[in-house]
Amino acid sequence: MTKEKDYLKMVDGSAKSQPQIPPIISQVKDSSLSIFTSHLETLFSSCDDLFFDLSSRATSNNEQNLYFESMREVRLKKSGVIDTFSNELGKFFFGLFDPGTLASNNQDKLSKEQNIDHHSLSLVQNDALEQNVALSSMVSKARNNCQESIYHLNLRFDYLSPSTQVTNNNNPLDPQQVCQAFSTACEILDINIKARIIIFKQFDRYVASKLATVYSSANGLLINAGVLPKILSHEQEKKTAASSQQQADNNPEDSHQEQLFDFSELTTLLASMRKLGLQVLPQYTAYSANPGPTLPQTELLLLLGSLQQQINQQLSQQEQSISVRDVVDSILSNSNTEPPRALKQPDEDIINLVAMFFDFVLDDRNLPLPIQALIGRLQIPVLKIALHDKNFFNNNTHPARKLINTIANASIGLDESNLSEKDRFYSKVSNIIQSITEHHTESDQLFAEQLLELQSFIEQQEHKSTLVEKRTSQVAEGQAKTNLAKSTAQKLLFEKLERLTLPDYISEFLTDQWLNLLILTHLRHGESSSEWIEALQLVDDLIWACQNHPDEKSLQRYHKIKPGLIERIGSGLSNISNTDDTVIETIQFIEASLDLIRSNEDSANFRPLSAAQAMNLGHTPGSGSKTWKNMSGIERQQARYKALTYEYIRKVEQLPIHTWVSYQLENEGKTIRCKLSSIIRTSDSYVFVNRFGFKILEKQRKEFAYDMQEGRATPLENGQLFDRAMSNIVTNLRQLGGK
Repeated sequence: MTKEKDYLKMVDGSAKSQPQIPPIISQVKDSSLSIFTSHLETLFSSCDDLFFDLSSRATSNNEQNLYFESMREVRLKKSGVIDTFSNELGKFFFGLFDPGTLASNNQDKLSKEQNIDHHSLSLVQNDALEQNVALSSMVSKARNNCQESIYHLNLRFDYLSPSTQVTNNNNPLDPQQVCQAFSTACEILDINIKARIIIFKQFDRYVASKLATVYSSANGLLINAGVLPKILSHEQEKKTAASSQQQADNNPEDSHQEQLFDFSELTTLLASMRKLGLQVLPQYTAYSANPGPTLPQTELLLLLGSLQQQINQQLSQQEQSISVRDVVDSILSNSNTEPPRALKQPDEDIINLVAMFFDFVLDDRNLPLPIQALIGRLQIPVLKIALHDKNFFNNNTHPARKLINTIANASIGLDESNLSEKDRFYSKVSNIIQSITEHHTESDQLFAEQLLELQSFIEQQEHKSTLVEKRTSQVAEGQAKTNLAKSTAQKLLFEKLERLTLPDYISEFLTDQWLNLLILTHLRHGESSSEWIEALQLVDDLIWACQNHPDEKSLQRYHKIKPGLIERIGSGLSNISNTDDTVIETIQFIEASLDLIRSNEDSANFRPLSAAQAMNLGHTPGSGSKTWKNMSGIERQQARYKALTYEYIRKVEQLPIHTWVSYQLENEGKTIRCKLSSIIRTSDSYVFVNRFGFKILEKQRKEFAYDMQEGRATPLENGQLFDRAMSNIVTNLRQLGGK
């Protein structure tokens, strides 16, 4: 067990120093590990059967013992192998955002190799060679089978990892890393190389050959999060790159022009619109058709720069956005002697694409209105960048795009119903926008600096909100367990007492003090525990003891169980923090009530549950079926839930944790933004928090589904704003062009 303990220590130690990774990457990691765990369980079950079968067919005692020992070793340590595999694969994920994680891991492995006994080095090398051949074969086969999916995953991970270029060699889910993690995990198994190779072959069969399911899940999660939803196939990408290179080689002067039209589909679609007539695309402005002379791009950039300060001052005073088309129209028409000047076709396309992007921003319901206005003030700086950098629309790592995406993602939780300029995030973004509009030239440096400043600010804010949200979820979970315990105890007690008549004091004792004991017992031990069964049995025994039993046999039983019954009551009362005096007083009253029953002097005090006692057990008198007219507002709402369609129940059940929702509060007449923080299975409820992590809503599953069906609850998209906008533009252009 030494190896297994060493690896478990390593797992515990590494967990303390794991770097932060983006939530979507964490979601992909958890989802992938869940699939791998299921496959590995199947693998080890198969190995168990296989080793047993091989042992039964062994031709010698040594061979039989080898398989029996291997089977025993796998049974004992399979959980440790799975845990170690998960930890090793997790290191590759964290390595994308902290290369030191992988460096440290590699150093540990190097130290191990250096400590190998040189006398056994030859044997180790032979075993390692055989093992590496098996692993290399697996990796090669899996890569060939899943080439396209791995390629897409590389691109999406690379998009989310600005400091590390992601390739097959460091993609956490590439077959090479998956097989390496399993090989490392299997080092805790003390088995012969022959048995080890058998396990690797089973890994190939039950895990490596099914990596397509992992890649499909991972790519699906990233696509749903808005991470590069559309990617050219690997072959298309290679053909495009080869074609571009060939054209650049043939005509070096046109290489810059080719770079401009890397987003060739956009420009091709715009050209199609012009052929169909611009009335098909009213938001497109044909600057190239102006009657005046053509304005060179260099002059256009200078004029945009000179207007920037003036426009910024106007916006500071009016607190409203300005249209990039209005700015360009003003520049082209600002002439004393000539008619409006024209633009070159490429410049016209870029201006229109920038304008369409900001049209999308200013119409995006996922963005709070104040943030729409702030981002809208970046139209001139973004236009200058797009004109200056012909590859802007293709460069998803450009600091201007990343800044806009960061602002959009971080602001999705802003509640505009009570947003003020004193809000720290809003104030921070406002200052950043102001700085850019005042000082920006064609350089990317200012955007890069402001991006780093904003990211640092957001990290601090998110750290605080994450801690609060975690506590909020814990409190909600605890409250749900308490509510379940209470409702379960109330329901069972009411079912036992509703048709009985008991002495007043006994009923009061059961519906008050013993109810509290049942709730506490349920919370501490659960419904299947002996403590819970014993607490309920006391209720039945006390009810039986309160009945007048005239026959001798019943009287004998009564006198036999009474001392134990009183003792159990006293013991139970002590568990719910009653003082000794209170316990003694309660027991005396119960004994007195029971004695009066035996003497037939207390029959007049036998009564059914009072209204107050029934309510204490969660039962409201007269709460049976009612007509619609007689129902309360809450009862009518509950009746409406029965009309829920299956579609919306499924939508709610499939909604990922951390999804932001725009929620219209029916009673308050306002709309708030809240995040689905946790789903409490105990109470079947959904807990929503604000951007600071504090709980602001809790809805039952059916209640939430009904609000979605009625349009009061609408999930918001928090994918990359720039990519969503460009995808929307392309889709609209395709539809208009009939493609």
